[in-house]
Amino acid sequence: MNSFKKSIPAAWSIAWQDKQFQWRLILALVVFAIFPWKAAEYFQWIQLRDGKVWPDYILAQIPSANVSYLIFGIIYCSVIYLVIRLLAKPHQFLWFAWAFNIETLMRSISIYFVALNPPNGIVALHDPIAEFFIYGDNLPITKDLFFSGHTATMVFVCYYLRGIERRIALVLAGFLVCLLLIQHVHYTWDILAAPIATLASIWIAKRLINA
Repeated sequence: MNSFKKSIPAAWSIAWQDKQFQWRLILALVVFAIFPWKAAEYFQWIQLRDGKVWPDYILAQIPSANVSYLIFGIIYCSVIYLVIRLLAKPHQFLWFAWAFNIETLMRSISIYFVALNPPNGIVALHDPIAEFFIYGDNLPITKDLFFSGHTATMVFVCYYLRGIERRIALVLAGFLVCLLLIQHVHYTWDILAAPIATLASIWIAKRLINA
C-alpha cells in the first residue's frame, strides 16, 4: 500500500511534464463539469415527454422489488476503487476520463432519440448523488432509459481493471444487472445496449488521445 501511495505523485509528476497531457486532462475535467450544469433541465424535459413502453418478456417473469441500496453500494464502491487504482496510471486515468465523457454524451443523445416510458412494475430508484449533481430535485427521473448508465459504469470498471480485480468486477457487474432487472428500472434492451456503447466510447477515446 505504501509503495502504491508513493507511486502516485511520481507518476503524475512525470505525466504533468507533458503539456499535451495537461491540456487534455484539463479539457476532460471541464467537459465533465459542464454536463451536471445543464443536465437537470434536460432530464426534467425528458421526464415530461411521453414515450413508448417496450414489451419485455424477461422483466415480465421477474417480480419487482426495491434493491436500491445494493445497486448504489456496488456502483459507488466499484467506481471509487477504479479511480483509486487509476490514480497511479495518469494516462489511463486520462483515457478513462475522456471515455466517460463520450459515453455520457452518447447516452444523452440516445435518450433523446429513444423516447420511452418506464417499464411496468418499476420501483423508483432514488440516487441522492445523481439527484443532487445531475437530475435536480423536481420530478423523479424514471425515463432516462436507453441505454443503462448503471450498466455502462460497471463496464468501465471491468475494462480498466486487470487480473483478479477484473474477475471480481465481472461478478459484481452480473449481480448488478440482476438487481436492475429486479427493480425494473431498465428494460432488458437498455442493459444489453450499454456494453456496446461503452466499449465504443472507450475505443473512440483511445483514438482521440492516442492512449
